[in-house]
Amino acid sequence: MTMRFAAIPTGNTRPLIDALGPACDAVEAASGSMSGDIAPDLAARLDAIAERNVTRRRIRFPRLFANPLVAGAYRAIYRRRARRIYGAFHRALAADTSRTVLVFNGYLAPNALLALAAEQLSMKRLFLENGFYPGTMQADPEGINALSTLPRAAAFYDGLPEDVPGDGWPEDFEVRKSKLKDGTAAADELPNNYVFVPFQVPSDMQILALSPWIDSMVKLHGEIAALADAFPERRFVIKEHPSFPLSIQQVVPRHSRIMFANGGNTRRLIEGAEAVITVNSTVGLEALTLGRKVITLGEAHYNIDGLVLHAGSRAELHEAFARLDAWQPDEDRRRRFIRFVFNRFLLPFGRTAPGDKALAILTERATGRDAYSRALAEFTGTADA
Repeated sequence: MTMRFAAIPTGNTRPLIDALGPACDAVEAASGSMSGDIAPDLAARLDAIAERNVTRRRIRFPRLFANPLVAGAYRAIYRRRARRIYGAFHRALAADTSRTVLVFNGYLAPNALLALAAEQLSMKRLFLENGFYPGTMQADPEGINALSTLPRAAAFYDGLPEDVPGDGWPEDFEVRKSKLKDGTAAADELPNNYVFVPFQVPSDMQILALSPWIDSMVKLHGEIAALADAFPERRFVIKEHPSFPLSIQQVVPRHSRIMFANGGNTRRLIEGAEAVITVNSTVGLEALTLGRKVITLGEAHYNIDGLVLHAGSRAELHEAFARLDAWQPDEDRRRRFIRFVFNRFLLPFGRTAPGDKALAILTERATGRDAYSRALAEFTGTADA
């Protein structure tokens, strides 16, 4: 029997829907209506999804949404809209619950509403997102990034037979065109020794959902400034995320040992750094790939003992930073982890050009028959006898 899927035909998923052809149904985010009363717990979840979109708008348009009338009106409108879209998705999916629902990211509406409708109907889901390296994608039944089923136990990687992680090694990293107007320093203006701090999109799921104590880039800058004060011999280089158009440089105090290098190439900034401090950015994984020491501040899929140092508070960050010079990641574990992520966890096609093998690859992942799923089942003891 051919595997069947369903997905919202947005810009993020349209190429994949087209590649899957008749095996994937397009579920339109048309406004409908919810029939009957809404259970309180479902109503609360729908309101929470709507609030995520309000928060995202407030971060991206701070002046406009600082007006409580604007924020309140948008919230009320979006709550009603979320209920209508959820109702339309629920009816569309209920027509055939044997399908696997493809959910892109799944944090914001409309995909968060699609994921909720599928959950309420007990349908299988695969959460999709761009992969950590060019030409790859994430596809996981639980979620993306730190929410995925990718093991965080060091024992998993240490115990892998040598042939399981595969032989491929990522060589290329994504290069994003900057939306920032201020390029600031380039790589040739950097200090000889520095710690690199890649900023992230503050309205992204990585910060809003997976960063317990760093809730903004202003907050992150403040923690780096405190770190610079505590370790006056160290210098720090920040690169603001190129996909977010608002810079914080005009709202944070200047620090003599903190430099912004928005014009620098990320890979070269990593290669020139003594270490990388990140909340949970893909840049952290790139730094691991290049053999650099990494300190994480949020929940990350690479928060694995022996790979990174993790800090969940200012005190823990200062403690980790004090250990940095004497600490070394486990080299064998690092290489096994990178190989396993690249060759087994990530799907070998990009979002914009899935290719004619996408259906077979997604079917293997959805049914748990691919190499990644088999390795995970073996570790968790759920493999078929």
